Amino acid sequence: MMATGVGSLPYTGADQALKLIWDSVPEAPHWPQLPRQGAESSFIGQYLKALIETGIIGDYEQPRFQVEEADWTERMAEFYQLYLEAEEGSRAALDRFAFGAQGGEGFEAFCSDLAKHGTREAVLLKGQLSGPLTLGLQITDKNRRSSYYDETQREMLVKALALHAEWQTRRLREFGLPVLMTIDDPGLYAFGASTHVTLERDTIIADLNSIAAKIQAAGGIPAIHVCAGMDWTLIFDSNIQVLNFDAYEYMTSMLVLAEPLKRYLERGGVVSWGIVPTQEKVWQESADSLRQRLEDGLAQLIHKGVDATLLRRQSMLTPSCGTGTLKQETAERVYQVLGELSEVLREKGLPVFSL
Repeated sequence: MMATGVGSLPYTGADQALKLIWDSVPEAPHWPQLPRQGAESSFIGQYLKALIETGIIGDYEQPRFQVEEADWTERMAEFYQLYLEAEEGSRAALDRFAFGAQGGEGFEAFCSDLAKHGTREAVLLKGQLSGPLTLGLQITDKNRRSSYYDETQREMLVKALALHAEWQTRRLREFGLPVLMTIDDPGLYAFGASTHVTLERDTIIADLNSIAAKIQAAGGIPAIHVCAGMDWTLIFDSNIQVLNFDAYEYMTSMLVLAEPLKRYLERGGVVSWGIVPTQEKVWQESADSLRQRLEDGLAQLIHKGVDATLLRRQSMLTPSCGTGTLKQETAERVYQVLGELSEVLREKGLPVFSL
């Protein structure tokens, strides 16, 4: 079964990260996020370059929408002018939605490695970006009001992320393989929670679809990663094609949705099972123990009426989450077990889907 990573690794340089990725997930390598490099490489800051350069958000260290500034209207006008130029096909404008120099180190190292050594065993390339709900809940204005609840701020954030997704997808497509572009949005767990009752289903889906549309327009495959349990029907009802979740801790959240999952698979959706734990307990697991854990979950879904062939064919493997906060040896253990599990399932003759 094909395996890939979620994104982040606990290194401060790209060389070690790339070696681990190519050694462990050579069929679906991803570029390494390196959050330990600093704020510009963090989950929150990495995709904000265009918003910071136009003065919409102040800086990478403590990103805030600068709505109180006297020239806020002019800053907004500059951002939308840039956005419209990119929409009209200006590559120079689209490039403004790329990474900053530090934030893009892992990405550029990945691209340089591909240009130098080719795609080798890879059948697809994976990229990733942070999602609009998570960023919108974390990035605030000076009054610490989450920007996601302000329509204007949310719109600019979504547009910036959508164009970044397009830019990143286009860059990776240059290497001639399908590109899986994952929106990493753990904040989606908040939908339906009593602490976030004002979050609206239609708004969340529309925002995800806006980003997915740019990924598809650039020739990519839109995916989502959520490292918690949630109402997965929200994703099933969107245009996301690959759903990646923490199947180690939250398999139950999928087991109760067998019928909606069945419809999702029938429309061509793929489930990426985050079955390798990104915690210290990975040292107590093995490829065989995780194979059994995953197959137990799949068997329950099949018993509930999910088509066995579709379920097994339209599946991938990942760690349960990124490994950027782990000790290096633990992150390496996660990728080692992931690679071994992929081989074990392949040896069992499970069908491999093609994107």
